[in-house]
Amino acid sequence: MHELPLVFFTVLGQLSAGMVFFSSLSYLFYPSLNNISKITKINIVALVFMVIGMFIASFHLGQPLRAFNVIFGIGRSPMSNEIFTFGLLFGVTVVSVLLSYFTQVDKGNKLVWIKMLCQRVNQIPKLAQMLAILLVILSVVFVWTIVLTYMLPTVKTWDTYYTTIQMYTTMLALGSIAVMSLGLYRIVSLIFVISVLLILVLKIPYLNLMMAISPQLATEQQSWLLAQCGLLVIAMVLVALNNKRITKNTNIYLIGFLCVLVGEICGRIAFYNLWTIPL
Repeated sequence: MHELPLVFFTVLGQLSAGMVFFSSLSYLFYPSLNNISKITKINIVALVFMVIGMFIASFHLGQPLRAFNVIFGIGRSPMSNEIFTFGLLFGVTVVSVLLSYFTQVDKGNKLVWIKMLCQRVNQIPKLAQMLAILLVILSVVFVWTIVLTYMLPTVKTWDTYYTTIQMYTTMLALGSIAVMSLGLYRIVSLIFVISVLLILVLKIPYLNLMMAISPQLATEQQSWLLAQCGLLVIAMVLVALNNKRITKNTNIYLIGFLCVLVGEICGRIAFYNLWTIPL
């Protein structure tokens, strides 16, 4: 499948956006020192996923240096807007991590100039809160640019409100279970269950709509969608059982995260396989 790089880029991009979204909200509502340490770790992991996503997406371009051409399409090309917004999200997350990390961790005599710079910048009143709000907004906007990239009037199987739902539920489901795996539990476990249930409940009407538009293509994607639903159910059961434990088992959340990640990749493969332009 030649669109496989885009499958991984969109899924990993939405995963990263979800992680940054939840970590930033957590900072705004629970800005304790222990929580800030977890948030920094979550944002670092999100940056790693962003880098992996960008690397994989470069294969879709044929010549990776062509990525710089997106600058000329900003404002008029949905894909350019998507990549530009992704770059903004990445950049602001890097700034947030640096400011948080180098003001909390004593690096001794190493990188003293970075620590001094971060401490000076952090003297700006409410800077951390402003960055957190900006990251929440950028996370949501980035996923919206993905939606706009694929809601094409000429592609009937994509030009539906299910495309919007799919992109945001992926962000919420993957982001929430990822931050749970990294020790952030408040509220997100409920959001995870709600988002997964939404994916499962809407799968049948979604498939029925796709069958009405393109019966053959829709039939061919049933195995991918079944795999997605099965993995999401397994993940939801694991999270529910782990939440009942007094001491949470991180490995169980991690297994659940892998199930959701693979499941959403299966669902995204089905989404791309439904690409069709009617004659």
